[in-house]
Amino acid sequence: MLKLIAAVGEIIKNEGYTALGVNNIAKKAEVNKKLIYRYFDNNVNNLIETYVKTKDYWIGLSGDMEKLMAESQIDGGRPMVKTILKTHLSFFYTEEEMQKIVIWETSEKNKLMKEVGLKREAFGEEVFKMLLPHFENSGIDFRSIMALQIAGIIFMVLQSKASGNPFCGIDINNPKDMDRILNSLDQLTDLVYDKARS
Repeated sequence: MLKLIAAVGEIIKNEGYTALGVNNIAKKAEVNKKLIYRYFDNNVNNLIETYVKTKDYWIGLSGDMEKLMAESQIDGGRPMVKTILKTHLSFFYTEEEMQKIVIWETSEKNKLMKEVGLKREAFGEEVFKMLLPHFENSGIDFRSIMALQIAGIIFMVLQSKASGNPFCGIDINNPKDMDRILNSLDQLTDLVYDKARS
């Protein structure tokens, strides 16, 4: 089973998602393709979904819900938000397979990727339930601000990996510029939380 899951990642990384066929996965894993049907309920998409879930940062966080709930009580969740955003940037920057999965998810309509995206959104809703009360009647649209920051992280990483070019004069492939972005995520979080308090 682990060989099959690892083979999916190797194929995504080296050949792209279009090469995720039963025969190619079995060949890469060096196992009989019947094992895909045995372990993954007669469906290669279940195998791919299993792999994606192991790589998805947001779905992975759902296992830490108890810890997140405790952290959300500290300063309205400010430290938690900082940690989530900075860890997401660091994780996404280093996980080449996850970058390719997001490209797949955003470049074509695919039932499997839609389902994974909806699971990610469901987890996000649990986080927002913990954080949004802090922003009630503050005039701060915290949900939109988070969406912009997360989308910005994804775009900057994909763009830097694809072209190696700077974005707005910042090259996150350079450790000093990466530190600037990490620090700016903290600064933005502080600005939002401080504005909500005033």
